[in-house]
Amino acid sequence: MEFLDQINLAGLWEQNWFMFLVIGAALAGSVVFSIVRLRGARASNKSFLAEHPDAAKVYLVTKALVATEAARVHSVNGGKPENFFEGSKNGFYLAPGRSSVEISYTHSRPGVLHKSVTTSTGVVKKELVTEANKSYFLGFDRKAENFTFELTGN
Repeated sequence: MEFLDQINLAGLWEQNWFMFLVIGAALAGSVVFSIVRLRGARASNKSFLAEHPDAAKVYLVTKALVATEAARVHSVNGGKPENFFEGSKNGFYLAPGRSSVEISYTHSRPGVLHKSVTTSTGVVKKELVTEANKSYFLGFDRKAENFTFELTGN
């Protein structure tokens, strides 16, 4: 309690009011940016699903515990991927049939001599074949060093 008595909050505000305003504006701006981006993604998903009501869902591998791993889609058929988020899962939509997808995989783990050790595949082009209204999982087998693509329980 003695420590709190020594703090002069009015004096702290008078000396640093501009910094408090800058930090508050940055926080408010990031919240607004996130909301606008999320609404744009939902609208984009709606229009894609209106064009392709039978689109397949492809879930991506993402894990973040001690070691982190993630697959990232860079393009689908030469264009921007149609990403979606469902709780802690993320992925992208594909129209049924054959699609050309550019993906990469990154794996990071704590190191002994370094803070972390990160390995990446770089961007790899894959041909994926999907069926209408099915769900798939796109992962990476680190032992075989190749991407896996399998139908989920749907």
